[in-house]
Amino acid sequence: MRQTAIAFKSGKLTLEGVLSVPQELSGPFPALVVCHPLPTLGGDMDNPVVTAVCRRADREAVATLRFNFRGVGDSEGEFNSGEAEQEDVKAALDVVRRWPGMDRKRLAIAGYSFGASVIARGLRRYKHARSLAFIAPPVAAVAKSAIAKDARSKLFVAGQHDRIAVPVELQGALDGARGPVRFAEIAGADHSLREHEQEVADRVVEFVTDTLS
Repeated sequence: MRQTAIAFKSGKLTLEGVLSVPQELSGPFPALVVCHPLPTLGGDMDNPVVTAVCRRADREAVATLRFNFRGVGDSEGEFNSGEAEQEDVKAALDVVRRWPGMDRKRLAIAGYSFGASVIARGLRRYKHARSLAFIAPPVAAVAKSAIAKDARSKLFVAGQHDRIAVPVELQGALDGARGPVRFAEIAGADHSLREHEQEVADRVVEFVTDTLS
């Protein structure tokens, strides 16, 4: 996987990220922005679920951008509980839209836990994303969002024993949602998804390649 460390602007702040572009293939490539879990619990762009998704995407000729939210790692700024972080996601999406070799009409966003909740809260900011993948999104974040009114293709992934993204509660919050909705329950997994990273990555990338084809 060919990876490039990049820096990009989110408002006045400079964020760090890693852009991965498929090797030995010619573009333009579909692209996926991947958002990491809660920074206050150690979440960053090197989270195992995030990196597993990026590696799997590379094998399917999908470019990826994973990045650190404001205040994480070498990204400037301070943690803002998911409010200002919505601008960070938009900025990352703008990067892949404008990056040479990317297909700006085939873009998707995925987020894990906190990253998923940021996407849910800022849906209207991400109009250039054709499809959305939510990995272990907190039920409360989904219930309070405008997801039910969003017509884009959506994937929700949750562990069987997740107490934050409780599968049955998550499915209930999605009743009546517009647009195609897929749901994948990972047997034996909790919110950490530890030892299930590859299965999660497979589900997410299969969804992305299908919806961006």
